[in-house]
Amino acid sequence: MSLFPKLLLSFMAVVLVGVAVVSFLANQVAAREVRGFMFQGGMTTESGMAQELAGYYRGRGSWEGAQTLISADHMMGGMMSQRLIIADAQGQIVADSDGRFTGQRLSNDELASGLPIEVDGAQVGTLLAAGSGPGMMMGGFGSPGQASEDELLFRVNRAIFLAAAVAGGLALVIGGLLAYGLVRPIRQLTSATGAVARGDLSHRVPVSSNDEIGELATSFNAMSADLEKAEGLRRSMMADIAHELRNPIAVLQANLEAVIDGVLPPSAENLQPLLDQSQLLARLVDDLRTLALAEAGQLSLNRALTDPAEVVRSVVAQFTRQAEAKTLSLQTNIAPNLPQLALDSQRIAQVLGNLLSNAIRHTPEDGRIECRVTSEARQVTFAVSDTGSGISAEALPHIFERFYRADSSRSRAGGGTGLGLSIAKQLVELHGGKIWAESDGAPGKGTRVSFALPLN
Repeated sequence: MSLFPKLLLSFMAVVLVGVAVVSFLANQVAAREVRGFMFQGGMTTESGMAQELAGYYRGRGSWEGAQTLISADHMMGGMMSQRLIIADAQGQIVADSDGRFTGQRLSNDELASGLPIEVDGAQVGTLLAAGSGPGMMMGGFGSPGQASEDELLFRVNRAIFLAAAVAGGLALVIGGLLAYGLVRPIRQLTSATGAVARGDLSHRVPVSSNDEIGELATSFNAMSADLEKAEGLRRSMMADIAHELRNPIAVLQANLEAVIDGVLPPSAENLQPLLDQSQLLARLVDDLRTLALAEAGQLSLNRALTDPAEVVRSVVAQFTRQAEAKTLSLQTNIAPNLPQLALDSQRIAQVLGNLLSNAIRHTPEDGRIECRVTSEARQVTFAVSDTGSGISAEALPHIFERFYRADSSRSRAGGGTGLGLSIAKQLVELHGGKIWAESDGAPGKGTRVSFALPLN
């Protein structure tokens, strides 16, 4: 059974139980109140009057004064204009609320239509009632009576049941609308999950409320957006990898075919480009492996308490000769008394090496490169700045993406696989730090790439 019938049946069950309980309680209260009102207003039943008259006879031992008891000014006789007649045990009328038949004798048929008045099991009289008072049982005297007490309660019950039926019908209609309103977004979510399962990651569901279902729809849309983005990145990465592998493989294939065909002699000069392309492929594969492991959280770190100043000096020493070859000034600016950090020195050296390699590659001759290390706010900050051409504002947010090139015309001949900054970002984040870049894009002002590692 689907959710809509279940919700509708649930509403129906609640409504029916509520209506039944309310109807029962209303019936009991109405019956009690009607009887109480009739008693307080002098509108008792004929049997009740007979009991009161029996008590009157028991107290006096005769019907003396009975006329006064049912006179028009007395509670039993005149409150609702009912006609009362009392006859003694012999059938003689001893009291008549109208006073017309007092002293006359009733026939056997007339006595049979009345209600016996008994005291200690012996009949001492007969009561006959006639009139228009509510709740009275009408006898053979006078005009036919109207509603009795049972008829009044029947009408009250009928009104209660009609009201309950109308209320139940309205409740079911409103419950059906509410159930439909609850089920509709769930059906939309079900349809959307089916679309995503079929590969349509662009499918979204409308968010029409701020309740739990609305939050679920919002979460689903966010999940779909993330999946769509991840799928786009995966496809882009596959295309980039294919593009990056195609060029060196094409160079290798062309040169090898030329050597095999005898077009190029197998000399050191002709084999050197093949070695260069093989080394580029090896670096690319190694960088891809490192990046994949880092993004999957499976790259192990050999942490140890390390002096960050020693790591910086070691990396700068490795790039000093390369900087001198371009007549670049490579300087260090290390703050004194730096705290030790629990880090993988080889991975952090790899990050600094990527940053220095990029700075040397993009800084013109006679430029300046500085590697600065400072400590503040319970973190150590490393920064590599240069006086190169800088990075445009449009390209700055994307430089940590895979295979991204700020200069799209630059080839791989200048070195680099396009994964250095992506790997640097993953390695820094694995250490619990963050990395960022600053540049205004103006020539000569260059770029500043910084990363911070926490002390703990």
